[in-house]
Amino acid sequence: MTSMPEFLGTHPDGKPFAELWLGAHPTGPSTISGPTGTEGLDEWVARDRLGNLGQRVDAAFGRLPYLAKLLAPAKPLSIQVHPTRELAAKGFWEEERQGIPLDDPQRTFKDTNNKPEMVYAISHFEGLAGFRPRHQIALLLGEIAGPLSPARDQLAVPGEQGMRLMLETLVGLSPEDIQAVLEVAASLSLTHPHPVVRAACDTVGELANAYPGDVGTVVSLVLNRVHLAPGESMFLADGVPHAYLRGFGLEVMANSDNVLRLGLTSKHIDIEAMLGAVDFSSSGFDVASTPKDAAAHTFRPPVPDFALSIARPGETGNDSITLPGNGPRILVCLDGSVTVMTEASAETCTVSRGQALFVPATEGGIHVAGLGEVAQAFAP
Repeated sequence: MTSMPEFLGTHPDGKPFAELWLGAHPTGPSTISGPTGTEGLDEWVARDRLGNLGQRVDAAFGRLPYLAKLLAPAKPLSIQVHPTRELAAKGFWEEERQGIPLDDPQRTFKDTNNKPEMVYAISHFEGLAGFRPRHQIALLLGEIAGPLSPARDQLAVPGEQGMRLMLETLVGLSPEDIQAVLEVAASLSLTHPHPVVRAACDTVGELANAYPGDVGTVVSLVLNRVHLAPGESMFLADGVPHAYLRGFGLEVMANSDNVLRLGLTSKHIDIEAMLGAVDFSSSGFDVASTPKDAAAHTFRPPVPDFALSIARPGETGNDSITLPGNGPRILVCLDGSVTVMTEASAETCTVSRGQALFVPATEGGIHVAGLGEVAQAFAP
């Protein structure tokens, strides 16, 4: 509860503060301070779209194509999945046809876009990501047995259909079934000889303490537990189920608010839409690392919406670093203090930990100097 205020240099007020969004999504844009005062970043970009986005990004997207988010969960966040662009558009326009308001708690699709994302670990960071190998899922469901025996049997159906039937059974468990699973898992976490079973059951117990009776505690059995060291990142494509459990990180994602939940939440769960969004052919997860002692590094996931560069001027004798990319960029100072200079105006601005800048395309190249760490989100 205090990680975010400490990072931002503010005093905690006792209220939950797990996320700080930086972007121009119309349902919750960042505010930006400029010569004309303070306004939403979406309004700022729209007032001179070509100048802010640049011809390349404007032609490809017509808006700022990514969002950034500082993330410090005090308790595990929901298990969720994001739809493909085709599914998002179909779902959005169907709910528009039905007249469901965007702010209705039962609304599933908030826009027509997909939402691939990447998380970069500022501190040690833990989460769930992607399906375990099929043999591990079979082992876990079989060892707990009881209410999970039908799901274990359905997993034997070949291909993606077996995975779908298995997950559909899990999310449909009754409160009594969930409680029975929790009791068995608590016992196995102490006594089972297989380390995979013990660790998975430990996770079930951990999540049950935060979300008693929630079906997500059971769903966690079929997902990988992920540990990221500071400086490591993980990319999550459309359709990959995931949840962030603890730590401090920076997320960069496509500009969308489409979230379909599987559990660990009090919010609306649309089971049919969620099952339609999950990529049952995917498994595992990919972790990328910042090269040791590198003054700068860029993470380039296989999507056109965003990339993330990390620069550490002053750490390795590099007094000034030129950041990659062009177009619209969002800079976030992650540590220390960094001076930013753009080539077009040659103006400088100093940002300290927790402060962020929006740099329009017209400013051209960016150079950073000082002693600190700065993250840059941009469209590659």
